Amino acid sequence: MTENGNEWDYCDIKFQLRHKGEDPTRAGLKHMWLVFKANAAGANKNYLAGESSEIPIAANIMGASFVPQKNNASHLNIHQNLLNKLQNEGWERLPEKGSAWWETRLRRPASSRKSAFGWLKGSRNKSK
Repeated sequence: MTENGNEWDYCDIKFQLRHKGEDPTRAGLKHMWLVFKANAAGANKNYLAGESSEIPIAANIMGASFVPQKNNASHLNIHQNLLNKLQNEGWERLPEKGSAWWETRLRRPASSRKSAFGWLKGSRNKSK
């Protein structure tokens, strides 16, 4: 995506719940894992820019909805750790946010993303 003549990649942090089976020690509960993901799009197509560590949560099988809680230190920590990792990789936090506390938007120059071979875009040595 172009802004002021620069190519940018943008990423948005969302959360995901991963289901890993029923908890045999707690009737009616499933093993669920919370993870934050930074999904990116831009000149380098769509890709996963980063992912937090997973933390276990208990979720009711009967369909109770779950969202990350701002007053939960574990939720805040894995979110902040992902933000720190992204910022160390050249992502800058943007002022616009989603409606939920974890929905964070970042950007970085498109040339900052390494290819699958580890080269920076446009920096590969060419033989003469």
